[in-house]
Amino acid sequence: MQLNSTTPSTSPAAQAIASKQLPQNATQSKTESNFIAPSQSSNGDSVTISTQAAALSSKAQSQTQPSAKEAETLPAKPSLPNEGEKVENYVEYKKAKAQYQIYSDIAGIATGNSKGMSASTAYYLSNNDDARAAVVDSKAQQQQVSAMQTYANTTQSIDDWY
Repeated sequence: MQLNSTTPSTSPAAQAIASKQLPQNATQSKTESNFIAPSQSSNGDSVTISTQAAALSSKAQSQTQPSAKEAETLPAKPSLPNEGEKVENYVEYKKAKAQYQIYSDIAGIATGNSKGMSASTAYYLSNNDDARAAVVDSKAQQQQVSAMQTYANTTQSIDDWY
């Protein structure tokens, strides 16, 4: 897209717009020639803007660019709002919640009522050898009990046939 400044000649589309509005507002068509008017060229789309618009655009761009004097230096260590009281309380809450989840999952595993374990429990078990050994022993004992119950049920049904 190209930007061209306004020239005395206007595009056919701008002339058509101006001619349609001439009977309605004759004074308005004089001021509309200073505004944006689309034009078609063989290179692609181009937009024609007035000199007033170009001046306003350059003025706005010069105002938005920060100068070296306005640069603000940041502190070496950021400070937390309220001296971090809320953040510290939140961190303690999250730690307590994760610890409860771990204890709950391990208790479920030990009693055989677990439906799985959370990611925090899996992480805890992967980094704690004693807890992992206790969970493995508990699962092995539950498997042995299950095998013994299956054996007892099978032998009882066989005895009932005879």
